[in-house]
Amino acid sequence: MAKLSSYYTLCPLIDQQNLLGVEKDCNPGCVIVTLGKNIVIRYKLQDLKQLSSWSTKDRLTTQVIYDEIDARYVAVFNEIYLRVWHESASDLDKVKKHKFHSPFHAILRIDNYPPILVCQNGSTASLTWALTNRKSWYSKGVLQKEEKIRDCQLINIGSKMYLCMLTCIDNLHDYIVVPLDGQTYVEDSENLKRIKLQRTAEKLVGHVVIQDTSNAYLLTLWSHGRLYSYSLLGCSANPPPGNLLSVVTALNTKHPIIMTPLNEITIAAYGADIQEEGAILVIYNLSFKLVQAIQKLKLYTKEAKLWRIEDKLLLAANRHLAVAPFSLTPQRIEAMVGSSRLAPNSTVNVNGDDNEIVVIQEMETAIWGPEVTETVTFSDPMPEDIKVQLSTLVKDGLPEAVILETLIPALIKSRDIRNIIWCLKNFRDVPEKLLINLLSFCLTTSDKSFDSDQNGFTDSCVIEPLGRAVFLNHILSVHYSDICLMSHLKTSLGFTEILSLLDYLTHALDSTQEEHELPQTGTSQPSEEQLLDWASLLLDSHYQQYLLSQDPRICSLLQQLSSVLEVHFHVIDDLQTLRSLVERLRDGKSLGPTPKGASKYYSIEEVKLY
Repeated sequence: MAKLSSYYTLCPLIDQQNLLGVEKDCNPGCVIVTLGKNIVIRYKLQDLKQLSSWSTKDRLTTQVIYDEIDARYVAVFNEIYLRVWHESASDLDKVKKHKFHSPFHAILRIDNYPPILVCQNGSTASLTWALTNRKSWYSKGVLQKEEKIRDCQLINIGSKMYLCMLTCIDNLHDYIVVPLDGQTYVEDSENLKRIKLQRTAEKLVGHVVIQDTSNAYLLTLWSHGRLYSYSLLGCSANPPPGNLLSVVTALNTKHPIIMTPLNEITIAAYGADIQEEGAILVIYNLSFKLVQAIQKLKLYTKEAKLWRIEDKLLLAANRHLAVAPFSLTPQRIEAMVGSSRLAPNSTVNVNGDDNEIVVIQEMETAIWGPEVTETVTFSDPMPEDIKVQLSTLVKDGLPEAVILETLIPALIKSRDIRNIIWCLKNFRDVPEKLLINLLSFCLTTSDKSFDSDQNGFTDSCVIEPLGRAVFLNHILSVHYSDICLMSHLKTSLGFTEILSLLDYLTHALDSTQEEHELPQTGTSQPSEEQLLDWASLLLDSHYQQYLLSQDPRICSLLQQLSSVLEVHFHVIDDLQTLRSLVERLRDGKSLGPTPKGASKYYSIEEVKLY
């Protein structure tokens, strides 16, 4: 799953065309923004503070990058001059310039590798090697006459570096993959791979390169909405543009689209809205072929630029540089994919007397074993109250999340807690919004909602009656995504309910006293890890309200939680001291004290070989 948070503006752009680039800085969470031809600013993304800035009279022609190998900053001036400086430098005009024969196109970098210079003719070299051999370095490059570089990047597959370039001659696009030398990173022009990106009735509107541990793939998006994948290093069964992945319908492919990779199966894309109403920023899953997150924007900018820095997307559009935080969680196919198989209606008039068109699609059922059954079994017998409705939903092949979204609201309305607990015990994929609704219902419903056999009162729990605590334990035992749950916690639960739940979690974690233990009813009990995760979520979701509140009861509750956690920390420390004793027991060594006459500098052990 993926989530896009609300974006915010990092800085305005006076002239968007002069924005040369955004690069990762030396400190985590910081970026280098080359705003124009003469201005460079270092920002901290968390609080939007400017760490430092540089200005120069010369014209910058590439973005400023940080060389993590030698802890220095590098940029190209007036296409043929290179300057290298440190963070303490205050005046770039006083920094020494290194002149080269060939004009530069870009400076590229990959984590844990030195920067690589890319000339306009396609030749390359590492920064250190180029500075050492700048007077003798000359290469014809790999490009043809009048061929221009539109975009370039580095990929690293199996400790082998490659330069990937999108080039253009008279509106005809090629994609070139050039292997680089392992020491100097000079181009190997004899083993380059040139891919022709041409289609008769379609125009290239976007491209991106994704890679895994063994290969890299060029994804190309065309004006008809088709997204293709082509292997850059291995052989492909289909000619360029390769295999058809999907048809993109969320973006208007009549206009240029900017894409950047997030991981092996996920990309971010910016383009015009399909309804010609502004623009959208989406996170697209290539494996499931689904849009997992979307952020709508008011205006579309044709010459937009998009970068990914750590867990944030930086978008240059509409004369602003915006920051959109994103998050990725493990993919769950059951949450996104459901069967479209529906049983045909037996009441349909097949003779066509009612002049209606009926489309029936026959589906073949695969046989995976000797016995095939279409009945879904549950760990507990199906309740009679919901048996008919539940059987229909399961027969239709709906995913678990859709089934629960159909059943649970009606059960909440009728206060059928027993059947809700049955659903929580037999279904794993509970939507986060539904989970918060259940929490709110559990904490606010009256005591009469619980069964008489569960409605006893006891001094062992802060939640009364006992049936409410049992119901709450089932809810807290459900697996969830903390990223998706956080937004619903902030908006759907009141602060009073949050405090009640936090009080219960505090007493549940305090297992040192018998009266604070969870009620032992033989039902689902949340683990200690789940209790700690819930407590952490509650503290994060209403952090400001805790700080602004002057209620002494809230301060007392937080102090009590801190004391409970301190006890847990002491237990972990005690276990750490026992680690050495456990290891000696595992190795078969004695735990007795060392004799006084024994030497502490060496030991003698007897080994039996036979």
